Amino acid sequence: MKAVPVSLIIVSQKRPEHLLWLLQSLRHQTHDNFEVIVVADVRPPPVIKDVKYRPFTQSNISAARNAGLAIAAGEFVVFCDDDAIPDPPWLDHLVSPFVDPLVGATTGFTRGRNGISRQWGAMRFDLAGNDQPFDIDESQQFEVFDPAPDMPIKLIGTNMAFRKSALWEINGFDENFRFYLDETDAKQRLDKTEWKTAVVPRAQVHHHYAASDRRTENRVPTDLFEIGASKAYFCKTHMNDDYNAELREFTNEQLIRLTVLVEQHKLRRSDVTPLMETLGDGMSDGLQREQNQSRLTCIPSEFLIFSTNRPEHIVLCAGPRDAEWMTKTALKMVNEGKCVSVIHLLASPRYFQVRFTEGYWLHRGGVFGKSIRTQPLVQLTGFQKRFTDEINRISTLHAVDKVQSRHGTNM
Repeated sequence: MKAVPVSLIIVSQKRPEHLLWLLQSLRHQTHDNFEVIVVADVRPPPVIKDVKYRPFTQSNISAARNAGLAIAAGEFVVFCDDDAIPDPPWLDHLVSPFVDPLVGATTGFTRGRNGISRQWGAMRFDLAGNDQPFDIDESQQFEVFDPAPDMPIKLIGTNMAFRKSALWEINGFDENFRFYLDETDAKQRLDKTEWKTAVVPRAQVHHHYAASDRRTENRVPTDLFEIGASKAYFCKTHMNDDYNAELREFTNEQLIRLTVLVEQHKLRRSDVTPLMETLGDGMSDGLQREQNQSRLTCIPSEFLIFSTNRPEHIVLCAGPRDAEWMTKTALKMVNEGKCVSVIHLLASPRYFQVRFTEGYWLHRGGVFGKSIRTQPLVQLTGFQKRFTDEINRISTLHAVDKVQSRHGTNM
């Protein structure tokens, strides 16, 4: 039976290389009925022919998302950032709660820069837009929550889906949120219209945090104007009482964050005052912004299926001396359209990291190093046992069909 039709919207600005990596990774999605809409300043490379492209040069993520929504032909719309890489079963997991007709939105979990550790899990947020993490039963496929306008479920912007009719009902994203709190505002309005929300722990993406006009690759801010503007506009729009104390507290939090970055030698002390001035200017601007009551316009568009391989998932196990074999074999399998994960063990206590490279997922670390944050600093184990442990870790994210080493097939 054909899967439900999904429109995946990707907003991209000045990151053509990251966008290409994301599009390449989507070829391995297990969902077989989705279109990809790229809203970007640069057209995807010619090798990617099966995407809808909307030129967009404004530095406004809400307006870009609305531009993608206007041509979405799927029953459900999904959003992922250009600096993220989803696991192959991501879409299947993320849209599965929509079997309940009362579910209007879903969200998954994200992993951080090492590709393994938790970045964001289940969260709620208050009327000032502050996150409130909480625990859910991650052994369940998903958990559905009733609307709670005073403390809604948080949607992760790089890993969220909507019933398209629900998103149209609330008139999409408020374009006053040019960056930051855009999906939080949309979720607040969604709860007020009585839609339920599902949290889907197994719907996971690896989020890189690439550099942008507002931050460096190491997440050091270079401009706080839009963060300040969105925070002020959000508080003005949603808080029922005086929001000045909240804005003072937010200002203090940002100053503390910059001070810590100075202590870590990631930021010069002389940069703190200019950055705080951009925050203050942004807050002043945000408090002057007024909601736009104009309705979104739908642009009729045919559903364009994105081509996927849907192959078996093969894990290659490579030791310290197998790097040449590993790369050659992985690339050969990728060119054959196969989904490949590589475990490259080194003779060291190096921490594990995961990255999507040249069409496959590379899991690299020392045989004695930890891959999960809660593990001891040093793993007392051997190569074969460590391969087995890492295969088990990978299989919790994407079922493994075959394991192969330099000496042949193991499973």
